[in-house]
Amino acid sequence: MSANWSNYVWKLSWLVGLIALILLSSLLGQNIRENSAITFNLIPYFWFITTTFLVFGLYISVLFIRSWTVKLNWPLLLCISLPSLLIAFYSPVIVTVIQYTTSESSNFSAPVPYWIYQINELGIPAIVAGLSIMIGIFENRNTNNSN
Repeated sequence: MSANWSNYVWKLSWLVGLIALILLSSLLGQNIRENSAITFNLIPYFWFITTTFLVFGLYISVLFIRSWTVKLNWPLLLCISLPSLLIAFYSPVIVTVIQYTTSESSNFSAPVPYWIYQINELGIPAIVAGLSIMIGIFENRNTNNSN
């Protein structure tokens, strides 16, 4: 009976943590937007958005991990996590590098293709990266069953 209740308590505590994470990210995002509006520096905002989606992906993946022992799933990490991380963090990294390496501080042009903006608009690559990183580190499902 207690094992049955612990499963419900675990899921409800995860939900409470999700609500707390949403509230915290909302408050922090509001502060960063206000600061960006005052200073006209959008780099912290770009980094915040991408990092927030990555943290949500990491947090959601906690639901799917059954065993917390490290068992690396290299195909998942290399074929899903790495490309998703590169796509998700390309824009903030390039904008930061361009801003801090160019001599003109008013130059806002960065070599970021439009399709990357469209893909990252909803944060799906960062969420997928967070999910696949945690599952790729802690959950090694071997699909080759030899009978």
